[in-house]
Amino acid sequence: MASDLAALQARAEELASLAAGRPEAARARRLADRLAAGRFLVAVVGEFKRGKSTLVNALVGEPVLPTGVVPLTAVATELGFGEPAATVVYLDGRSEEVAPDSIASYVTESANPRNTRRVARVEVRGWWPLLEPGAVLVDTPGLASVHEHNTEAGRDALLDADGAVVVLSADAPLSEREADLLQVLRDRRAPTFFVLNKADHLRADELAEVRRFVVDKIEQVLDVPVTVFAVDARSALAAGDAAVEAGIELRAFADVVSRFIAEDLTAARLVTARRELARLGASISGGIAIERAARAVTADKLATLVERFNDEADVQRRGFVDDRTLLARDVAALGEALAARLADIAQQAPREHAAVLTQVAEEAPRSVLADELRRRVEAAVEQTFNQQRGETLVWVEQQWRQMAGIFRARVQRRVDAARQAAAEVFEVPLPRVGVPELAEQRDRFSFLFVRVGSTTEPLGRAVSRLAPARWARRRALAAAKAELAAELDKHAGRARWDVAQRLDAACLDLEQTLRAELEGSIAAIAEAAERARRWQAQDEQSRHRAEQLAGRLQTLGSDLAALGAAP
Repeated sequence: MASDLAALQARAEELASLAAGRPEAARARRLADRLAAGRFLVAVVGEFKRGKSTLVNALVGEPVLPTGVVPLTAVATELGFGEPAATVVYLDGRSEEVAPDSIASYVTESANPRNTRRVARVEVRGWWPLLEPGAVLVDTPGLASVHEHNTEAGRDALLDADGAVVVLSADAPLSEREADLLQVLRDRRAPTFFVLNKADHLRADELAEVRRFVVDKIEQVLDVPVTVFAVDARSALAAGDAAVEAGIELRAFADVVSRFIAEDLTAARLVTARRELARLGASISGGIAIERAARAVTADKLATLVERFNDEADVQRRGFVDDRTLLARDVAALGEALAARLADIAQQAPREHAAVLTQVAEEAPRSVLADELRRRVEAAVEQTFNQQRGETLVWVEQQWRQMAGIFRARVQRRVDAARQAAAEVFEVPLPRVGVPELAEQRDRFSFLFVRVGSTTEPLGRAVSRLAPARWARRRALAAAKAELAAELDKHAGRARWDVAQRLDAACLDLEQTLRAELEGSIAAIAEAAERARRWQAQDEQSRHRAEQLAGRLQTLGSDLAALGAAP
């Protein structure tokens, strides 16, 4: 399949070269570049101090990333294949080359606290065989770190990635935060691999028991069979017999990831590349057909035909604005429905947890009553949103897919109408050009669980030692219920904002993509007519060269258009 991918890259480069000056050339060049780069981002994620950086170092076989005994990574670091080098990319778009052994100054919390250097990411390259097929390992900041901004950065890196490696710890498997992470992975449905690090901390029988427990829990959430690789990344980096034994399962894990990248990923890229080349081929073929038809008429007649086509193109442009307005209306309605859904969740949950809070208020020792109520409030908020998140996000995605599909179909009709108008104006048959299918990665949504506030002051006042016991317990219960309601409302608001932001971004991205498709179709036709006008003004020798190039492009375009039917 790799050879097939290389062949498609060569066809894209050929089209970009032959079609120079045509609108399809830039798109062909971008496709060729994507196929050549072949980047596939794999985010290495998990809680802080699970050994993510150490695992990445073990996978590439050398200590590239800094490691330590405190939460260390503050900025995502990307490891890719190539000439050894390191590049710092800043949030403002700037970049600079740095020495690979200096990256700790940019990616660690101690050297770059709260990311004061405003680093977006650090890209490190080296001759690492695992990454040669095009994979990029992304070492992410730890989730649930004591530094909340690191948690945000780690979550963002996961949402941007094409796949994930989840690093768990054998001596503390599946914390509440990691269970929360599984929910996010289930929502995204991206390819995911699981590693149980620090396997040397347990005896063989203990490790087997922990592995069974972790597999069961993961499969319950993801509802698919999984394999969990137990590794000792630190020992695998060392020298001697211990490293050989520690590296056995690590190599098995690396082989699985490598096969996935080389086989499954390549197959997906082949399908995408064939479709894009087929679309470009159909567009080229149509443009040349119009160009040849336009050469056969006088300059005045050609100007009249172009004017007629431009009038129809303007009709479709105005129609696109109407379509976009309808999409915006539907997205706004979805946002309102989401807000109502989350508000209902926040209003119903206090009633569901009232009995538990009442029991704690009546039975907990007075000395720890405030702390016990606080823990119950935190547990109630997390439970509520962990239970509802998956269902809510699936619902949002389904609604979005439906309305995005309707918008795409409307734009397809506008592209068809523009090309049909051109076919009628210039009296030539034109092949249909399909607009892109909806990209799955753009249609996924998530929201970040915000930690419950840590202050216990209101509850502490409610259980004052100076107040009568019964009165104090009633006050504490009332305060806990009020705090639960407030926390649920706060989290519902944050969830609504997170999803709405991602929904707006997906909507804007879809609008821009499909507007470009419509404008590209119109531009290809208009430029074909303009090339015909220039051809009429050329001498005989220039006309002959232009005709030869058009013939080669016509043949190439027909061949590429046939790729759409390839298996």
